[in-house]
Amino acid sequence: MRNYKKYYLGFAIAISFAANAVEVTGKTTFESAVFSNSGTSIGDLNKHSSGDAFKNELSTRIYIDGELKENPYHIELQGFYDASANAVDRQNPDGGMQDKVIYSYKENEAYTQRDPLREAYIDFNTNGINTRIGKQQVVWGTADGMKLLDMINPTDFSEVAQNQMEDSRIPVWMINSEKALDNGGNFQVILAEPKENIFAGLNRNIHTGERSNNPVTSLTASPDIIAVGQDQGHPFIMKGPDSITGRSNGFLNIVPDLGSVATMFGMAFGTTGAANGLNPANHGAMNGFTVGAFNSSTSLKNFSASYKAMVESSGAETALAYGGASGDSNVNGFEDLIFGTTAFWTTDSDGDTVSKTANGAGTGYSGQQALSGFAALLPVSNLQNTDAAVNSVFEYMDRTPFSTFNAFVGAKSKYVYNMPDAGDADVALKYSNTTSSGSNYSLNYAYAYDKNPIINLTWQNSQGERIFTCKSATGLTSDNEKYLVLQSTDSTTCSAEYGGHLGNVATLVFEQEVKKIHNIGGSYDTTIETESYGPVVLRAEALYQKGTYSPVIDRGALSIGDMTKALTMRKGDRFKYVIGADITALTNMMVSFQFIQDINLDYVEKKVDHDGTTRCIDIVSSNCGVYTTDYATMHMSNQFNKAEETKEFVSIYLSKPFGESGQHRWNNITIAEENGGFWNRLDAEYTLSDSAIATVEFNNYWGDDATQFGQLEKSSNVQVGMKYSF
Repeated sequence: MRNYKKYYLGFAIAISFAANAVEVTGKTTFESAVFSNSGTSIGDLNKHSSGDAFKNELSTRIYIDGELKENPYHIELQGFYDASANAVDRQNPDGGMQDKVIYSYKENEAYTQRDPLREAYIDFNTNGINTRIGKQQVVWGTADGMKLLDMINPTDFSEVAQNQMEDSRIPVWMINSEKALDNGGNFQVILAEPKENIFAGLNRNIHTGERSNNPVTSLTASPDIIAVGQDQGHPFIMKGPDSITGRSNGFLNIVPDLGSVATMFGMAFGTTGAANGLNPANHGAMNGFTVGAFNSSTSLKNFSASYKAMVESSGAETALAYGGASGDSNVNGFEDLIFGTTAFWTTDSDGDTVSKTANGAGTGYSGQQALSGFAALLPVSNLQNTDAAVNSVFEYMDRTPFSTFNAFVGAKSKYVYNMPDAGDADVALKYSNTTSSGSNYSLNYAYAYDKNPIINLTWQNSQGERIFTCKSATGLTSDNEKYLVLQSTDSTTCSAEYGGHLGNVATLVFEQEVKKIHNIGGSYDTTIETESYGPVVLRAEALYQKGTYSPVIDRGALSIGDMTKALTMRKGDRFKYVIGADITALTNMMVSFQFIQDINLDYVEKKVDHDGTTRCIDIVSSNCGVYTTDYATMHMSNQFNKAEETKEFVSIYLSKPFGESGQHRWNNITIAEENGGFWNRLDAEYTLSDSAIATVEFNNYWGDDATQFGQLEKSSNVQVGMKYSF
């Protein structure tokens, strides 16, 4: 109740201050939503049931209109509170650990759909130029269910596209000038504040401190010392954002766990002392085997024996092979592992732990079990390989030599923002006119920050300076499996400077930014009179984007542990267009059809490995290849889903009034995307009185879970609400 009082008190002060000079109106809206399907939404740790609530929102908007020296002004204030969005303890479905779920959409937040100051502008007319200055919205596009020419204001996609455009559109500060021309046309110039789109799981609520595990000094688990900080448990997180920030799938949280596993694994090699981590200078055997070979059902003893036989048959029985003196055949690699009291080593017939010197050492556990055992000591992560599916980070790093993990010892991660400065601005121009035959058209241009944020990955040292990966010149197997080191210079001459046993610890930095691009587009609509359907409106919008960025995955780089090269943002061009037709059917029902294409003009699909060779046979089934991945759906669970070079959508929108005087209305939009993803929203408004309207809405998602809509099947929902105007 304190939150309600806080926001509504502010409204009361604003109203009373100007009540004698202005017109004050308002609207209060309450919406409650429940899941319609049982399951686990993306990024959550537990299952929800059909009928479980995820939203109980109360918002009030106050509209203040008046004149200041004959110049009209408008102010829109908003109070917002979601009673269901409390942080709660929820049980990990696997049992054991409790995790704090953070819902970050509880109260007002600037530059979201919950902004307390939605609009605040004043209008001027000088020499025939109409200028609106202040916080506002500019609508250039007319497409149903999507934004194409609407390039000025960002959008809050925290509930995907469920909210009406006027509600999800984020107002920004701008100077908006228009002039009517003598030829009947109109010319518009806009200077706007640049802000980014909001996506659940990828927004400003992400904690920007370093993520690490407590320093590991023994073979025991250490809890996270930095909270997760993103929208864990929010019902509309998509797989793309979950790949970055997700608690169990996101690399932002996996990296510190990799650092701990590397530390503890190095400590398990007791032959030359734990202080050396996995340094190949002291553990030469680390150069000659990979995670993929180790991450199998082969016992530690048999794996070590087969590796030893391979080395001996090649005549390479040296200190590099075993970590002992040159020619010392008594050093048996993995049979020298010390797992302390973790019982990952070996057991006798009674199940008791046997020391490493006991007969049959190494027969009790496989390499896969050893890796999963270490991972199990850590907070929830996707390091463990517990099923047949390829969905864990170790499986994607299958060709990584264990020497590479020396660089990851104690590794941290950090999320940072590099957003436009206060003095930056988007510039947009529009010319519109009507032809002599009555057709309308516009030409649009903007040199503006792309509203979709991108993520850049870099390694940094404790001083925030960039550090680089280097592929070692020494390897026992092949050039394809040389290990990586981290160093301060970008050079092919390697000198391992970071990692070791909690020495110079490296931090993987996830930098969110937006880039300025050129947007060139236009629109056209015309009306054709038909005998069967009456007037038919044909419309089209097109947009060419120059210099936009798309995510590209290098599976080969990921397979050898080169994470900063595994996911990069590549600059390129795109062309998008929508063709639509609007008719009236069944007396007064509006029917709208649309066909949409989004074409990536710089699409990447190369059957090359991390070293540029063409040994990659198939980028889908092989863990290699370089390709443009789908921003919305890329995920470890779907092989980092390859994007379509040309993505197609079709939609149909229906809207019809009902009731004796048509005072009520229902609407339905269905969108189908290429590869079998679907979304249907059916909503209705029922007018109870001049000031009260009841609402109901059903959002259903279904189809292939590697599509934008199909992945949200478990987030299908039913919403009911009430709107009261005053």
